[in-house]
Order: sequence, then C-alpha cells, then structure tokens
Amino acid sequence: MPKLIAFAGLPGVGKSTIAREVARRTSAIWLRIDSIEEAIRASGVVPGDLKDAGYRAAYAMAEDNLRLGRDVIGDCVNDWRVARQAWNETGRRAGAAIMWVEVVCSDPGEHRRRVETRTIDVPGLIPPDWPAVSGRDYHRWDQDRLVIDTAGRSVESCVEAVLKAL
Repeated sequence: MPKLIAFAGLPGVGKSTIAREVARRTSAIWLRIDSIEEAIRASGVVPGDLKDAGYRAAYAMAEDNLRLGRDVIGDCVNDWRVARQAWNETGRRAGAAIMWVEVVCSDPGEHRRRVETRTIDVPGLIPPDWPAVSGRDYHRWDQDRLVIDTAGRSVESCVEAVLKAL
C-alpha cells in the first residue's frame, strides 16, 4: 500500500529540509508547494493571488502517483483544517496509508532567526517575514500526527525520527 506522508508547519521550522531528506532516503515523490506555486506564478496564467491553485495541483499529482503505487510526500504549511482534510481525502481516494508530520520550532528566538536568515532555493520565491509567520492563522489540530520539534536538534535526528515512524 502506498503512503502519503503529509508535512505541515509554519515557514522556517525546517519542514522542507526534513521532507526533502526523507524523500531522498525513501525514493518517495516530493511535492513542494513553494515550487509548484512559483511555477504557476512564472507561467503568468494566474494573475494576482493564486488562492489554493498550488495545493490543488499538488493533490492531483499526489493522487496520480499514489495510484501508481508510489509513496508521496506533501510539503506545505497546511495551516488550515480544509487543506489537511483535502490531503486526507486525496490519500483515501488513492487507497494510501496517510501519515501526518507536523514540524514545529518551540524556541521562538531560533525560529525567528531561521525565518530572517534562511537561504531560499526556489527561484522567484519571496519568503514571508517574521511578522507574517508569527501572525499566521494556524488552525489547531484535530487528528493524530507525529510532532517533530526542531529547536536545538540536528536535521539528521529529525529525519531519523520520521523514518522510524514510517
């Protein structure tokens, strides 16, 4: 049975770094919303606010790959319940096992430093600043998930915790 591993967490907590490495080690398909949304913006087809276009594209790509029997990692903020529910529905339609990984950074100073100093590897992406990240409307969780706290931890230890839970 294919697995859908959905990552969630605020910008700057380390979720893409962890998701990328888990994908590399497991040969899973890595769907990064930042990359998808920047490709849509660059096309010029959708002017202004993309709304949920990047998420919808990711759900479709995830479902296609899950139906092929491939494991998929969804890497996005997933701050609203509606986004989380859409990933759950995608996995269910494809007959996949679904695992949620919420990445947090419990040290506000460390989180802020990461947000303000991170290197962006998606061409064209303009990252949010600290006020936008810290003021984001992040809905409470109402489902089981693995919580990975990256404060003071190495990427390797965080990746190992996810791999152990798989």
